[in-house]
Amino acid sequence: MPNTDEYVSLISSLPSSERLFLTKLPPISRLRLEQRLKQLTDDDFRTLQQVESVLDWSMQDLASTDQELISHAKKVYAGFESETLKILVRDKMELRTCVAALRHRMQGEKAPDNTHWGFGRWVSHINRNWNETHFALETVFPWLPQAKGFLDKKDAEGMERFILERAFKQLQRFANQHYFDLEAVIIYVLKWNIIDRGTRYNIEAAKNRFTELVEEGLGNFADPIFED
Repeated sequence: MPNTDEYVSLISSLPSSERLFLTKLPPISRLRLEQRLKQLTDDDFRTLQQVESVLDWSMQDLASTDQELISHAKKVYAGFESETLKILVRDKMELRTCVAALRHRMQGEKAPDNTHWGFGRWVSHINRNWNETHFALETVFPWLPQAKGFLDKKDAEGMERFILERAFKQLQRFANQHYFDLEAVIIYVLKWNIIDRGTRYNIEAAKNRFTELVEEGLGNFADPIFED
């Protein structure tokens, strides 16, 4: 494990992260970020990779089933000694579990008869309260009604932004508790991942909006006929 001075050196070499969805580019390229991360010990870098393998969709195997992903998350979670890393993984996976339950119920599925489908403290509770509007978890997760609203409206973009914003706010809270330690480095990388995804989301949204404006501007001339 690096000493405090080495963490200070690494953290100090990283530019400040910007506010989510309000920046055109991440504060540092992934290549340069990875070059900075070479200062980590092998054990620390392995811990970072484990966290990313659970929380960053781009790091996950798309061929994996939901149960395989959940099993992996549980294994990674159990191996952490850091309470902060446990909470980061637990809270994000519980959010995903609640959203998955809302989606499955909307598709007409009945309450699961096992607890293998989800992650966290509330899986059995959700099973028992499947027919309650918000699984009787509104006081535990005040964001659940808003999440259900996005799903009810089939607003996939709004839902994605909502999830990213919640994840980013959680990281911001923990960033105020960690400054020069491994947790601070991991939090920075997780924030970078979210900013990068939000940036690519904005680029794609801008392209779609540009296409819409062009089509609206062309009007009846969308399929022009040229005279000889």
